[in-house]
This record gives sequence, C-alpha cells and structure tokens, in this order.
Amino acid sequence: MRRTVWILALAAGYVDGLTLLYLGGVFAGVPTGNLLLTGITATTDPHHLADTTTRAALAVAVYATTVTAARNQPPGRCLVAELAALCTLTGGWVATHHDPHGPAQLPLLTLAAIALALHAAAHRDTDTPTGHLTGPLLRAAKGRLRDAAPLAALPAGAAAAALLLDHTPWLGPLPAVALVATAVVIQAIPPRRPANRTRAAHQPQPAHTP
Repeated sequence: MRRTVWILALAAGYVDGLTLLYLGGVFAGVPTGNLLLTGITATTDPHHLADTTTRAALAVAVYATTVTAARNQPPGRCLVAELAALCTLTGGWVATHHDPHGPAQLPLLTLAAIALALHAAAHRDTDTPTGHLTGPLLRAAKGRLRDAAPLAALPAGAAAAALLLDHTPWLGPLPAVALVATAVVIQAIPPRRPANRTRAAHQPQPAHTP
C-alpha cells in the first residue's frame, strides 16, 4: 500500500469533503468527527440537532458495520469493493441531478461511509493509514517524514472537493473514483526488484576451500 498512499489519501479527503459539504454536513469516514459535530450542533444550532444526529448516527453505524464485516478480507478485495461503492455513489449523484437534498442525501451518505470503511479495512495491517491522521501525525513528529504524506494529501483532497464541486458539480465523486481505480491498477502491478539484488542472486558463489 506504500506505493499508493498519496493517491488513496487524496481520495479519502475528497470523499469526506464531498459528504461534509453536500450530504448533510457530516463525515463519511471520521466517526469521532461526527460525534464532535453532534455535540457542537446541540449547543450552537439545536433546531437542526435531530437532522445532524440522524446523519451522524447513520454514517457511524454504517462505517462501523462495514469495517467489522470486511476485517478478514484481503486488502486488494477491499479496494475493489471501495471502487464499486464509489461508482454506485456516482450513479446516485447523477440521479439527484448533482444536487442532493433532504432524504435523498441519506443513501448517498450510506454509500460514502461504506466506501471509506472499506478504505480503512484495506489499510488495517499497514503503518501508513490514509484516512485517520492520529497515527501518521505521531510518527511524523518522531521524525518519520514519509508518514507525513497522508497529512498533506487528506486536506488537499478535501480542498479539491470544495473547489471542483463549487464550479463543476457534475463531477461529484468521479475524481475519487479515478484515484481509487488508479490505486487498484498500481497495486495489481508487482513491485520491481532492485537490479543490484537481481544480479547478486545470479552471481556464482565462490567455492569453499578447506
């Protein structure tokens, strides 16, 4: 998964940006963020508390259920399933004429939560997750700069969602679909072995003399 960490982090940030801005103001892949949003809404906008709570509870429940169901699946299969969920989300986005409102947001939010839960399940055994920031942030603070990749890519993906969908709403989840599809293809290509190791393996070993 290291070869695609930037790509997948961009996709995760984009999907969460889309759901936050266009699917009811909640996250698809950050359950703790949804709990915080519920608490904030309760104190600052109680008239919309029921609506926010419904969407937050739906996203958290779907996310947790999907992660649990996918916990024993191979990472590659999780990524392919994530791609399928994002393609279905794109179809729903088109069906709502690129502007979902009211109850129409709920099935789209469900699909987005499924996609990002599969995203998390695909990275459960790696030390470079591309969705949640806590682990990479702590490792980057200890000097492991390569773990800072998701830290930059996640907000970049969210910013892309805000900019692109404001001007070209018909795009919907398509950029995330393209990113995850690219990651699936890259993961299917075996990593290239270093040339020096290949030569060393074929060099004859010197004979042992007593």
